[in-house]
Amino acid sequence: MRISVVIAAYNAAGLLEQTLASVAAQTLAPDEVIVVDDGSTDDTAKRAENFGARVISTPNRGVSAARNTGIASATGDWVALLDADDLWHPEKLARQAHALTLAPDVAAVACDLYQFRGDGEVTLPSLIASRRARYDALTPQLLQRDVGRLDGMGLRLMSIGMAFFPSTLLVRRDLALATGGFDEDMRRCEDYEFLLRVLARGDLLVVDAPLLGYRIHSTSLSNNAEGMNSGLISIAERLSRHPERYAPGAAQAFASRERLALIENAGFRIKQGDAGGARTLLARAGEIERDPRWWMMKLASLMPNGSIAALSALKRGVWRRS
Repeated sequence: MRISVVIAAYNAAGLLEQTLASVAAQTLAPDEVIVVDDGSTDDTAKRAENFGARVISTPNRGVSAARNTGIASATGDWVALLDADDLWHPEKLARQAHALTLAPDVAAVACDLYQFRGDGEVTLPSLIASRRARYDALTPQLLQRDVGRLDGMGLRLMSIGMAFFPSTLLVRRDLALATGGFDEDMRRCEDYEFLLRVLARGDLLVVDAPLLGYRIHSTSLSNNAEGMNSGLISIAERLSRHPERYAPGAAQAFASRERLALIENAGFRIKQGDAGGARTLLARAGEIERDPRWWMMKLASLMPNGSIAALSALKRGVWRRS
């Protein structure tokens, strides 16, 4: 198998060298490394070239377009996506390649991840461990001690927040192209949406080991709950309009997650003083008699001091995800 690494980079000169060093340290060396310089105004391209990467310079069009450019230009039959500020464990590609010897017919291989801050502090040692009960309950029979094959049940993992970030993914290039690549109109959760289309064409393998270091920034989209919810709502809308493009059962799997995102964003609207917008979102979510979150937000949207009520709800744990 031939592996192409595709890195989308925008003004990433400050961190790109660390990322490329983690690629160079792989015990299974990739066949090529492509850095798509997405209209950077710093010396991102020069630093990538100094590491021996093939650089493709484009006008600034966003990360989805940059990834698509890299995938289209790759020569490997498998593409390993990597964000310009993340870090791979030295065994990342080797262990994923080994997983493929157990199930060569799958569409993609993911892995567990840990989260860290710029000062090096690890804030989450393992995403899977943090959701272990849910993962174990939904993962089908293990192929090996640390490799799980996810069929349609894997959709439920994604729907409850078991995210497989782009930098964890090793994807069959032909399938990535056949699905149309990343949706360039999406600015949030485009990775979720892309993977759901890939899963329409094959299963996902997951290596149960934190082989990716995901860097947390204060401005990270993953720290923006309202923005992430909006992205999930956009996915649900696409699932409803074109279910044939996605893995079977995806719309049903995401129904409860969409509803929770609508309710949570109604709470954000209330705190922003937009009670009318909150009621619109709650109407889309639909009333369920025994859902305290919906009723709390509905009550808050009707009160003059709705924002205070919403904050009180947060503190009492009504906001807790199910």
